[in-house]
Amino acid sequence: MIRLPQSPIGKVLRAAGGVSAMAIAGQLILVATIPVLARLYSPADFGLFTIYLSTVNIVGAVAALRFEASLYGVKSDAQAYVTVKLILLAVSATGVLALTAGVMLSSTVPVRAVDLVWLVPIGMAGAGLVETMNCWSLRAGLLRDFALGRLILPATMALLQLMFGIVHLGGEAMVHAHILSQFIFIGFLGVRIFRWEDVCGIARAPWQTVFEKARREYKFPLFDIPATVASFAINNLPAILVGSMFGTAYAGYLGVASRLVTGPVTLIATPLSNVFVAEANKGGGRRHLLGLARGLLILAGGLTSLPILALGLAAPQLVVPLLGRPWLPAAEIMTALAFMGAVQALSTPLQDVPALLRRQEVRLVVDAVRTVLVFGPLLAGARAGWEPLTVIYLMAAGGAGGFFIKTAASLYLLKQSVQPDETSPRSRCIALEER
Repeated sequence: MIRLPQSPIGKVLRAAGGVSAMAIAGQLILVATIPVLARLYSPADFGLFTIYLSTVNIVGAVAALRFEASLYGVKSDAQAYVTVKLILLAVSATGVLALTAGVMLSSTVPVRAVDLVWLVPIGMAGAGLVETMNCWSLRAGLLRDFALGRLILPATMALLQLMFGIVHLGGEAMVHAHILSQFIFIGFLGVRIFRWEDVCGIARAPWQTVFEKARREYKFPLFDIPATVASFAINNLPAILVGSMFGTAYAGYLGVASRLVTGPVTLIATPLSNVFVAEANKGGGRRHLLGLARGLLILAGGLTSLPILALGLAAPQLVVPLLGRPWLPAAEIMTALAFMGAVQALSTPLQDVPALLRRQEVRLVVDAVRTVLVFGPLLAGARAGWEPLTVIYLMAAGGAGGFFIKTAASLYLLKQSVQPDETSPRSRCIALEER
């Protein structure tokens, strides 16, 4: 009897299922608390938290100067220790710079948000460390521990926000809950994924080797930082701009709507991306990754894009019973964001392809185009005095186009990386062995 090879898509589904299960549990807790939080905190409180979280998401993405992504593909423990030490150095330096910049600009910050000057650098450093631990887990194939982190971070933040709201600690308590959840995540996951030998190896890594690593991986800070800032700005800066143009209440509406619409992306599409990275670090050839990518697009379309479109259409009937009539504008915004969220779901599983192939310059160009498509309508709307919902609809249309371009670029990179390999004698031998 001939044993048929196991389907790679089936393997991905099983691996992604474990990550998704934990992510679903965490997001269910997060979503379940929104109706209660909407009654404990005002739209202005949500707006302040949305502005803080959007700022931290943008600056936190570059807290480690993107060196955390260079953990992908690192095979030896010694090189991994060097990379982590470089990341810790980068997080410390960027945290001090962010704090200094915040103090210098504190006179221009509104009174309600003045405490964010001190809290944003802390959240920024925490975000850098959280992402580093996620990258370490994926590099080492520790998907179970990575999945636990997907549960802990949103669940602890939601529960802390709920507790702080019950005792009436004010709108700033939502920010404090986010920072505390980061420390809980770092402590819990750090104990699970780092051995004592790892800690000693990181501490003993020679500084000369650390600086050589920084020079060798120059593409990450040079190309990946602008691209990452653009990408996170696309996802987070609109809330800040909408809040500045139409008031913090509208920033709160947009923040809640975005959280609900992108829920399926977080629950399903992002775990598919995580498993894709883990599979890429195991090897198997570029042809294998290209086939895997095509399968993931089909899965993301059926399991994520279609539910997001359905959620957007049903939003007016769902939001008022869940959150109350004052949150009706959030339902209209969810409908506007649904198509962009559906295309984002297709793009997410392949989002790390440029980093895996060390083609950050392509990502920079793509994200620059996406930035123009998203912020063009926002700036035009502010200048022309358009209605908030009109501006958001046009922004969502531009965002959908940008995510489509991003998906096409990732597939193009994978296809181009396969073609040269197939012409080499070694690749022909591998293909014959596979047959």
